[in-house]
Amino acid sequence: MKKITIAAAAAAIAVAVTAYASPYYALHQIKTALAERNAEALAAHVDFPALRASVKTQLEASMARSIEATAGSGNPLAALGQSIASAMLGKMVDTMVSPAGVVALVNKSAVSPQADADGSADAPADGARKKADYAAGYAGLNTFVVRARDGNAQEGALVLLRHGVWDWKLSSIEIASAMAGR
Repeated sequence: MKKITIAAAAAAIAVAVTAYASPYYALHQIKTALAERNAEALAAHVDFPALRASVKTQLEASMARSIEATAGSGNPLAALGQSIASAMLGKMVDTMVSPAGVVALVNKSAVSPQADADGSADAPADGARKKADYAAGYAGLNTFVVRARDGNAQEGALVLLRHGVWDWKLSSIEIASAMAGR
């Protein structure tokens, strides 16, 4: 009987440890897919409907703040412009938040950097890439947040939500410009 109790306790501890470590493993798989530019592998770790809704909400809020700041809240043409822009924004986000689009959003190197006057892109002299600086941790039992940092300023966050016991999916990206407007 004592052996069964010890085995059951060891199994429970193993399940708890692997469940706790599972978002770190999912993050490792996401980083590997990004490094390899493997959109198909990355897509397995993304909840596209939730991610699209998150990006649309943030961009619409940012657009509304921008329109209100420039045109004012009482301008009837501003409301018309906002409704037209919102419809276009929805289609753009649906196209952008795809496996290849997520690679471009999350991995800054996938987006073409600004070119110099001679047409060459900015790159470190030794060809080495700067190692990503981020902080990752639980924000709740079913929420895991990865915050990118540049010096002391936080630039954005990736939010992974639990799907089952061990599976985690990227469900939200906090866009830096949306964070600055809060």
